[in-house]
Amino acid sequence: MFELDNGEIFLRLILAVLFGSAIGYEREIKGHDAGLRTHILVCLGACIVTLVQLEVTYNTVEMGLNNPDLTQLLNTDMTRMPAQIISGIGFLGAGTIIVTKKSVTGLTTAASIWTIAGLGIAIGMGSYFLALLSCLIILLVLLVIRRIFRVQSSKRIEIYYVNRKETKQFLNTYFESMRINVLGLDYSVDTNNKENNSYVNLYTLSLPDTKPIASVVEDLSEYEHILRVHTLREN
Repeated sequence: MFELDNGEIFLRLILAVLFGSAIGYEREIKGHDAGLRTHILVCLGACIVTLVQLEVTYNTVEMGLNNPDLTQLLNTDMTRMPAQIISGIGFLGAGTIIVTKKSVTGLTTAASIWTIAGLGIAIGMGSYFLALLSCLIILLVLLVIRRIFRVQSSKRIEIYYVNRKETKQFLNTYFESMRINVLGLDYSVDTNNKENNSYVNLYTLSLPDTKPIASVVEDLSEYEHILRVHTLREN
């Protein structure tokens, strides 16, 4: 009867950590809450549960072979636990989705969490080629597809400022010089300070690949009439 040895179990667990790290790192560097550690644990957990299912299956089959009279009483399904993983991981993914009146964020991270669980199951089952190919495809989707098909990348920032007319002119000039497209704009006014009203602009921006959002925030924060710049998370 075939059974996993300790070396094979160790290999599968290590691969789950490595592949989970590869996907989680991409989420981490983009500042998402579900980053490196979350993806490692999800992939590793899925692999562990799958290994448990395999162990149960092997033991059940061996018991049936050694005790033919019990064959009809024994029942095992190798897809039962993996199916529960895929179903249960949806709750974790849903926790990363934030719905507001203006936007829905976290969908891509939720999808990556759900997918990484499938990757962990593949590793747990010993489908190494499937796991490796899946990991590469996931990275391709997260890192390369946007550039190939030029999917518009948008970032949202809140800018708190005073001297409305002068600052708005500065912002328009800055965005134009940096080739930053303004996709959306919401604004409000704080009238608590009667001597000098403060304003809040919520921008949705499309940035060129050569201009990261961190650089934009740094540039804007140096302007004297801008009080604070706050970035909002995207998918």
